[in-house]
This record gives sequence, structure tokens and C-alpha cells, in this order.
Amino acid sequence: MNDLGFGDPPVNGEIMRNARFRAAQSRVAVLMFIILGINLYVSFVPIIPVALQKQGFYGELSQAIIYLTYMALPVFLFGIVTGRRPAEYFSFRRGKKGTFAVGVFTLGVVYFAQLVAAVVSAALTGIGADPNLGAAQPTGDPAVFILRVIYIAVFPAVFEELAMRGLVLGELLPFGKSFAVMTSGVLFALMHMNPVQLPFAFIAGTAMAYAALSCGTLRVSMAVHFINNFLSVLFLSLPEFLSPEVSFIAELSVSAVIFAAGTAAGIFLIKHRREEKNEGTALCTVTDEPLRVDLRGGLHGKLSPLLVIYVCAALLITLLTFGMSFLTRLAG
Repeated sequence: MNDLGFGDPPVNGEIMRNARFRAAQSRVAVLMFIILGINLYVSFVPIIPVALQKQGFYGELSQAIIYLTYMALPVFLFGIVTGRRPAEYFSFRRGKKGTFAVGVFTLGVVYFAQLVAAVVSAALTGIGADPNLGAAQPTGDPAVFILRVIYIAVFPAVFEELAMRGLVLGELLPFGKSFAVMTSGVLFALMHMNPVQLPFAFIAGTAMAYAALSCGTLRVSMAVHFINNFLSVLFLSLPEFLSPEVSFIAELSVSAVIFAAGTAAGIFLIKHRREEKNEGTALCTVTDEPLRVDLRGGLHGKLSPLLVIYVCAALLITLLTFGMSFLTRLAG
């Protein structure tokens, strides 16, 4: 059996599981390389930088089109390359008991991740880097605001969840929930290729992977992703419509409510899981690991070389982005 899962499987049970495990990782790596490749391609096509230099609505529209190109397209190309239908991985059912509580808790964790990102941003600024490289700027144009809601909040909530919490988790879950959740978080962080977003995306991605898996539906992670991104767009533009003081108080108040609600939801989940654990009916549990691979003996011979190559390439690009932030600050 080769790294994409084709060929005759080995006879030995453990060897066969490890081979299938590596094959699943390789298929995940194929998806991530497609995303990376399209992203890099559209970044260097001569017409793209010219379009991005446009101000206002048309510049934002070009951003939306670029996002659809490098995030939506890979979801469909994945099935063509691997011979697997993406619909096999996606679930949009209501979710198990406790789905709402898990969603509120996850949103609280995502907002904690934003606090971590703010600390990282301040630290990078302190050593001379430009953490806001390529970041969106405030806008008072309602049309631009609506367009940003579409391509910053709606599109990622759909296509990033389909890719990261649909395809990636769908491939890796049979071999172990913990590995699937953590790997999804790592790949989600590396996909952003931004040193500021690296810790935020890892924490947020891991939390949303846990939510999607434990509740058995992508609805919860999609909702959390949309709410987080929508509030980010809203708070970015709020000073253009209200005074800076009122905008700050509004953002602080909403953040405090989300933290409080997330903490309460976490306490609720812990309490009910303790009560129901012995009955086998704990809120949002996952037991579907038919091919679980034991990683306690180490990762040697169990990791896909293709996935390792992707991680190294994405880390290198992230470091180059970090270097560009220094050069940008020095040039300014």
C-alpha cells in the first residue's frame, strides 16, 4: 500500500493500521498542499497585486474572489485527487445533546485565543516587527462592511470548516480522536502562515475541532467561526460610526459576556459529564475510533513523510512572513 492508500494492504493487523494511518495523513497533506499551492500562485500572479492595490469596494471584492479561489476550490479538488467524495465527511445534523453548551464554551475559548494573539502582537511590536502586515483597515463604507462580512465571516465559516473540521478530521478520526483534533489545530494554524495568528489559530482550531467532533456536526464549529469573524469585522469598523470610547466599551462588554458565558458553559459541561459518565450518556462524546493507532510508543514509522514535508514548508513560509514584518517596519 502506498502513501495515498492504493495497493494491497499488509496482512499484519498493526502494520495495516499504521499503513492506513499514513495514507490518511498523506491525503490530508494533499489537501493542505492544494490550499498552499493555490494561495502562493494567486499571490504572485502579476494581475493579483494590481487588483489588491485598488481602494474601497473593488479592492475588497478582489480579496473575496482570491479567498474563494484558494479556499473553496481545494475542497472540491480534494475529491478529484484522492477519488473520495467530500460529502462523505460532512454532517449538518442537529448535533447531540449538549451541542449549544459546547458551542458557547468553544466561543469562550476562541476569545481567550484572541487574548493570546493580542499578547503575541504586542511582543512582536516590542521587538520591531509589524504584526499588522496585510491586515484589513477600518472602513466607514457600508458596502465594504457588508462585503467583508461575506468574505471574512461567511466564507471562512463555510469553507474553512469544510476543509479543516470536515475533510481533515474525517480522514484522521478513525485512527484516534486526540491526534485528529491536535493535528487539525496545528494545520489550521499553519494554513494562516502568519506569526501573529499562529497561536490564536492553533487554540481556536483545536477548540472548534473538539466541538465539531464531540457534537457530531459541523453546525457548531461553523456558528462559532462565523460569530468570531463577524464580531472582528464589526469591532474593526465600529470606530468609524461611533466614538472610539463607545466602541472600546462595546467591544469590552461583548468580550466580557462571551468569557462569562463560555466559563458557565464549561462548568455546565464538566458537571453533567461527571453525572452521566457512569451511565454512558455523557454530553457530546466521541467513540468512533475503529482503527485507533497507539502512539505511546512513538511516532517513528507512523507519520506520513508528505505531511511532515508540508508542515516544514508551511513553517518556513511563516518564518519568511515574520521576516517580512521586520523589513516592512524598517522600510517604514
